[in-house]
Amino acid sequence: MKALLVIGLLFTVEAFAWGPTGHRAVGEIATKFLEPSIRLKLQTLLKGDSLARVANWPDEIKSEPQTYSSTYNWHYTDWADDAHDHDETASSGKLIGSINEQLKVLKDPTSPDDKKVFAIKFIVHLVGDLHMPLHVGNGTDIGGNACKVIFQGKATNLHALWDEGMIDFTKLSFTELTHFISQGKNVSQVQAWRKGDVIDWARESKELRSQIYPDNVVASPAPQSSRTYCRMDTPVLESEMPRLSYEYSYKFVPVVEQRLFQAGLRLAMLLNQNM
Repeated sequence: MKALLVIGLLFTVEAFAWGPTGHRAVGEIATKFLEPSIRLKLQTLLKGDSLARVANWPDEIKSEPQTYSSTYNWHYTDWADDAHDHDETASSGKLIGSINEQLKVLKDPTSPDDKKVFAIKFIVHLVGDLHMPLHVGNGTDIGGNACKVIFQGKATNLHALWDEGMIDFTKLSFTELTHFISQGKNVSQVQAWRKGDVIDWARESKELRSQIYPDNVVASPAPQSSRTYCRMDTPVLESEMPRLSYEYSYKFVPVVEQRLFQAGLRLAMLLNQNM
């Protein structure tokens, strides 16, 4: 019985990204790159709260479905492996469109302050989501939630591993994480990462996504795009789950850190341009 794990215990269709520590780090990094006038506007609108403080609010309000259920699909989008262009009308998620809509609210001088505060909180969070590769999903495995893996001896799923697992494994606070991942960035590198727009950054996540799936544990006649450990219709044997440990985290923690830094840098850029 132990080898046969029930799928419902291993993943959830809720799509969280980075977890509290990662989202706070994105907000903290962004604060360092804000123009002084924009920082002052934010302090006024947020009544002294920091970007790090409000970064997780869009996840916290999922406990109030009667009020905020319409925002639940703002956190992700789909972009098929074989599709060159993104078509959000074909996706159940509205991540890219939601970022752009909230930027319009923020830029509109007639928007009331409460609408701007709502927009700021979501922009902070969703730009972080955009940079988590599995929030630009392939449309077949619920952003990796359906992909069962073993990490450091514990059953989890690929989304949860990228969401919080690898970050929590570092045992860093969000301020420590911010400090460490902000070190060693040269000017030319930072300038290069400032380029592009929301679609470009989503494409980066799509391209990274293809690299982070472990190989199938057991041989299967199915193509690699239909991974045996990503089945949603039947339970998966523990023996079929990829076992990931230090080698996987050693390879991908630097990718996680880079995506968090890029998210913070680009968040600051969007706020500087639209407030």
